[in-house]
Amino acid sequence: MIVEVISVGTELLLGQIVNSNAATIAQRLAEGGLDAHHQVTVGDNLERLTDAIAQAADRADAVVLTGGMGPTPDDLTRDALCAFAGVGILRDDAQEQLIRERVHYARGTVTESALRMADYPEGSDPLPNSVGVALGTAMEHDGVHLFALPGVPAEMIAMLDEHVMPRLSALAGEPAVLRSRLVQTVGLGESQVAELLGDLNDSANPTVAYMLKDNQTRVRISAKAPTAAAADALIDEMQAAVIARLGPNAAPGPVEDSGS
Repeated sequence: MIVEVISVGTELLLGQIVNSNAATIAQRLAEGGLDAHHQVTVGDNLERLTDAIAQAADRADAVVLTGGMGPTPDDLTRDALCAFAGVGILRDDAQEQLIRERVHYARGTVTESALRMADYPEGSDPLPNSVGVALGTAMEHDGVHLFALPGVPAEMIAMLDEHVMPRLSALAGEPAVLRSRLVQTVGLGESQVAELLGDLNDSANPTVAYMLKDNQTRVRISAKAPTAAAADALIDEMQAAVIARLGPNAAPGPVEDSGS
């Protein structure tokens, strides 16, 4: 199952905040054994955001959006989903009452803009927000599943873990995990290591890739399998082959694992 991630917010494009949400979503997808081939960042513009959703839906089985779900006029993710799917917008009465109570308690005045956080596209499922007031949404359009989450990291993570990942796992069917391991090298650049590994670069599962950190080349071995133990077994075999090819250029010491 291929999942695409769209991060929404002009502040991301301007570098005013670091896009930690995209990294978190990518980690969760990898832990769930789900493939993510694209990540897209788009500003607060209805036409461009709608176009980004349409392009993502053409490429993927599911799309996860984060950001643009707040109360202000530049929070356009709901509007873009409606434009993409050709549907109207509805309001959740219970969520509206919750917003009225919380906002009134905190600030006294409840604006009409604040109530926008109770809106969701017609035909979609509102996703509860256990740590905030902005609803998320889950919808299906032409066989593609779309999920929109708030941009506030705490709210995004809670909704992702409580609602989105379980749905994606159910849609994916057969359980799978994606595991990765980093093998450090000594005294060689990326191109030199790639030359030494030769045909190992062509392996489909596990895969071999390269990372440069602190002027040290690392070989990343990744494998997908039904269980972590099965994925680790694939990695063990590839790691042995990599170390054999590298010889004295394989750094001693522990390797780094990621995934679950």
